Amino acid sequence: MLYIYILLIYIVYMSLPTTNVHEPMRYWNRRDLSLLTGDRGMYKLAIGWQFALANSGFKIFNLDCAIRFNPFIITSETRKNNLMPEPILEQILIQRAFTPYQILDSLQTILHSNEKNTIYFLLSPTKQFLDADVKEDEGLYLLHKMLNILKEYPKYNRPLLIVESWTYKHKNFQIFFPKLLRMAENLWELQVENGLSQIKTRKRSLLR
Repeated sequence: MLYIYILLIYIVYMSLPTTNVHEPMRYWNRRDLSLLTGDRGMYKLAIGWQFALANSGFKIFNLDCAIRFNPFIITSETRKNNLMPEPILEQILIQRAFTPYQILDSLQTILHSNEKNTIYFLLSPTKQFLDADVKEDEGLYLLHKMLNILKEYPKYNRPLLIVESWTYKHKNFQIFFPKLLRMAENLWELQVENGLSQIKTRKRSLLR
């Protein structure tokens, strides 16, 4: 875990931290592979981003690999903005996946789908690969298989935002996650301290 944190520190740093945690959605080109990470609060923030995107007319598809999606965050946002929740929730789809093979199959299906005006969120994808029921060598092989699938998403113009904690101590995670960090064109780190949230842009795509 220390290695991953050091990598986060030294990876290309593009901006000062900001307390405007919704700022990344202002400049994301919605084409490149992107990653939101941190030790807590990322899933709540990502769902808040989904509200903003759905309210702007986009369809949202969640591949939720660890029951991270909370619809009450959406309804809370609609109340804050004096909106009815139903039209927003109708724009957001959730699919659960509870095994590595379900995750890989779902990612392949999404890759070759023909959905238009849709933004994809991949929530906590590594957890199932680190499960005690999955053999270590098999889990690592499957993690790299997932990485190879994810590499194809920009080629197929599939806007994908991965949301994952960097706190797992499993050795396979320590091997896999730095590769995911390097592959992401946009990389945001959420930091929460003393109740104050701020976001750092570690990498930003050169494409607009």
